[in-house]
Amino acid sequence: MLAMARRRVAALAVLTHCVTALLLPRAPVRVHTVALRAAPQKYDETTAPLAETLRSSEFAAAAATGAKALAPSVGLAIVGTIAFGPLAIWLRSFINGEGLAVLANDEGQYFQNYVNAIDVMFSLLLVNTFAWLYNQQEQLYVSLFAEVSVAKALLEQIAYVSRGRPEYAAQLLENVRRYVDDDLTRLSAEPVTALLGGSPANYADPLEQVMWLTSVGSPGDVYETVRSLREARGQRLGALQRKLPAAHFGLLAVLGVLVLAIFPLLAAATGAAVAPEDGLLRVQAVLFGLMTFAIAVTLAVLYAFWMPAGSAYNVDAVLEVMIDGLRAEIDERERAVDDAFAGRGDDARPGNPS
Repeated sequence: MLAMARRRVAALAVLTHCVTALLLPRAPVRVHTVALRAAPQKYDETTAPLAETLRSSEFAAAAATGAKALAPSVGLAIVGTIAFGPLAIWLRSFINGEGLAVLANDEGQYFQNYVNAIDVMFSLLLVNTFAWLYNQQEQLYVSLFAEVSVAKALLEQIAYVSRGRPEYAAQLLENVRRYVDDDLTRLSAEPVTALLGGSPANYADPLEQVMWLTSVGSPGDVYETVRSLREARGQRLGALQRKLPAAHFGLLAVLGVLVLAIFPLLAAATGAAVAPEDGLLRVQAVLFGLMTFAIAVTLAVLYAFWMPAGSAYNVDAVLEVMIDGLRAEIDERERAVDDAFAGRGDDARPGNPS
């Protein structure tokens, strides 16, 4: 009986605790809930302009890439459609009747083997080219995210080591801004010369200036962050280095021409060019134009992947958002430095005329 009574008392205490927790929540729970609800609103206010910049940049890049790819492709398709009929008739005039019969029957499957061999080589080279270029773009995205992350860490470290010394902070922030404006945004620069310091003789490396300003006698703690930033910069430049020469796309274009060259000869051999008024030659001309358009668009897309900047397949839009975010953070920290100078009544800020 005593044990049963104790169990009832324990159960009643647990029930009372649960009811109290539901009806009368403690203050920390309420504060935590408010904090969780307020955080997304602050996050949206901060990232909304950057997201809008990303969408507008992606739209502009997509429009420019579409115009650059479609305009020449449509032109080549129109030229191919118009020239297909006269070219087939002209080729038929070079072959006698017996030769046309041999080509039409294709008993040795010469045409079929030719088309299959060229198609296999063309497709294999196209697939591998796309894989190489896509992997290069993926490496570039990863390296850029890593580099920007280290750059933000450097800004935080600069703010820590220069607290209370606005002159010191102004010089460091100016060097970081130079790095962002003159180095991080140069996607079209030659990676090898950028890595080895292909700059004017009077140009001071901003990262080196940051290291010198934060080191007294021996490398300071900022040196490790600068070294990490240089490593990330090297990975970015390595990803920007073109792995395929421009002649590669010339070879692709030659293979594309060889793929298309067989079809006017087939039209001449099969008799479609004998009576152009029956409409069969016009149908074949339209199909030839569509095939020309498809090959031209494919090569244009691969070329857009190969270019370091200026197309929807590059990192321009994402990099623009990253640069805007870094510049906004630098501006905010420079405003804090200006407030520190104003609080001291000091107008002789470094870099400004006194």
